[in-house]
Amino acid sequence: MKILVVDDNDEIKKFLSTYLHSKNYEVYEASNGEEACELLEQNSFDLIFMDIQMPGMNGIETIRLIRERQIPVIIIALTDFNEVKIEEIAEAGFDDFVEKPINSKEIDLKLKLIKKYFQFYKSKYKYYSKYAKSLTELTKKIKDYEKTKDNLIIEAIQLLYNISEYRDYETHDHTMRIGWLSGKLAQEIGLSHSFVSEIQFAAPLHDIGKVGIPDAILLKSDKLTVDEWEIMKQHTIIGYKMLERAKNPILKLAAEIALTHHERWNGKGYPRGLKENEIPISGQIVAIADSFDAIVSKRPYKDKRPYIEGFYEIEKNAGILYNPVLVEKFLKLKNEIMEYYKKNYGCEKNFLLDHFK
Repeated sequence: MKILVVDDNDEIKKFLSTYLHSKNYEVYEASNGEEACELLEQNSFDLIFMDIQMPGMNGIETIRLIRERQIPVIIIALTDFNEVKIEEIAEAGFDDFVEKPINSKEIDLKLKLIKKYFQFYKSKYKYYSKYAKSLTELTKKIKDYEKTKDNLIIEAIQLLYNISEYRDYETHDHTMRIGWLSGKLAQEIGLSHSFVSEIQFAAPLHDIGKVGIPDAILLKSDKLTVDEWEIMKQHTIIGYKMLERAKNPILKLAAEIALTHHERWNGKGYPRGLKENEIPISGQIVAIADSFDAIVSKRPYKDKRPYIEGFYEIEKNAGILYNPVLVEKFLKLKNEIMEYYKKNYGCEKNFLLDHFK
């Protein structure tokens, strides 16, 4: 691999460069963000070790610029969490982090992980670059062809689904099931036809913020550390910030859902600790749909559980984690939900509208 070390501390930079050279890597050095960007214009790198606290263009600003330019490179942040908030680093778009003071064992561990998933990282950023370009083109079309905006909005939403889904093979089916479950529950409690339609399209974007979470954390099979869990929780805020400026009602609802689907009825959820009806109804609905599907689906850290156990867990937490009225309505849909899952679980990936019949 071709590696760039970016740090204003000469001692740290020399230590890392010397150590990486000893491992037969091709290593370049930069003392700040500006120098790093100049080198990136002239060279293609596989991996960057990026210090966060630097004079001039700091690490967060540099990472954001690299991601905006869609440069396909893996970035590991070098940071002291006493100096910078975790959510700031997570939002910037890094792939992993190394805490200071740096030691060779941790560097070896990160390099081993990167080598294992190297092709995945490279293809991921090429994929993001392709769809980011397409999204820009779609946005321009929306402005140019106002009369056809409804169809273009659907295409843009589908594009966002594609970006969100490029995390693992499970995610596509999961997002589509969340849309269907949320629409059925909204319909069951008597919400308007327009709201039912909007939440069907909006709910699958509930985890869009996970595109900003490092794969080493998102796909980890072991229990997350305290710091890793804090980073994971930031997907709610990242997703909200991605969508908050949207004017389209579906995307505005998606922003609300992204932010609130992990709030809990007893006030012990995140990110804001809202309770009961402080939580918007969209967040209350998707909380139940997302939790149920997570229970009955396979994840990197667990096997799937029987549907009956999923319903039991939701019922058990009525009035604790979930709105008890919504839980009662959800349980009335038990037979219809089981029939849908048996028919669609693990099916071929259909087009967007096929899931909303």
